[in-house]
Amino acid sequence: MDLAPSTMVRIACLAYAVCTEEAMPATCLLALIILFASLATPAVLAQEAKVARVGLLGLTEAECNNQPFREGMRELGYREGGNLVIACRHGGGTYGGLQRAAREVADTKPDVIVALTHLNADAGHAATASIPIVFIASSDPVVGGFAQSFAHPGSNMTGLTYYSGELNAKRLELLKAVAPGIRRVAVLASAFMSRSVNEVYVRDVTAAAETLGLEVRVFRTPLGDDFEPVFAELDAWKADALYLLPTIVFAYEAQQIADLAKWRGLPSMHWYKPYAAMGGLMAYGVDYPTLQRRAAGYADNILKGASPAELPIEQPTQYELIVNRATADELGLTIPPAIALRADRIIE
Repeated sequence: MDLAPSTMVRIACLAYAVCTEEAMPATCLLALIILFASLATPAVLAQEAKVARVGLLGLTEAECNNQPFREGMRELGYREGGNLVIACRHGGGTYGGLQRAAREVADTKPDVIVALTHLNADAGHAATASIPIVFIASSDPVVGGFAQSFAHPGSNMTGLTYYSGELNAKRLELLKAVAPGIRRVAVLASAFMSRSVNEVYVRDVTAAAETLGLEVRVFRTPLGDDFEPVFAELDAWKADALYLLPTIVFAYEAQQIADLAKWRGLPSMHWYKPYAAMGGLMAYGVDYPTLQRRAAGYADNILKGASPAELPIEQPTQYELIVNRATADELGLTIPPAIALRADRIIE
């Protein structure tokens, strides 16, 4: 039976008292040696192991309550309030607040920082070059300065990225397949995102647009949550479709974007899967909870002594296509049979 160290010490004291009374020094000495040796069993050492300290970084308070990551940690044997402490700092939804939150997290000297979006990883990258950081990146982590290569990051940062130049081209192809009459595609980029992220995506989307005979123009959304002004710019340019670059901000504002796009009759493609259920036309992307749960594996490896510099960056291999048939009907579009067969889900 595994006993806590404090319990074993009490038993040892009692055994010593008994031994003294019964004057059996040789037998008692052997018993004490066996008892104290048991304090070094793996089970007891595990109880004495230090508490893992994880710094979680978020743009908003909601990100501090991420459940898939916590579930992943529980599956790996960690228990908050026991052998795990997760201390979260968030930016209150502002860019400046996120930078401050990143510095605050770094100042607490956690064993590892977890940044579940590219935006948060950017802030963590600026805050520390020594504390290990586990990220989920939406863009190329090498171009973004997070790592030297996917196979050997060579820095304090590693994790997962769902970036792929082919993925951006595929999203645009799918949009044109459902809305073959489009010619001008407005590309929404967030002012929250770093220049390196936006430039990589704009490059990929522009190249794909040229192949498909489409004209694209980039519109930067404000730091606030009012998207009406930028949609007025889309109107002035006479955009006839909408394409969203990956940033967590566009997930938070997905409902507003879906409403504005549909009201203006714009076929739209998002990377965030729930967007289609909100009334947007299409979404093609990864399953975020799966990535967030997988990030726990990286944190676990680092907590057990692995160097982030030597942990290869992973890329998902599965993406899901969600199409809203009701929205397509409102926009006067017909979902081609090939797209209907390919879709993982069609919302009626």
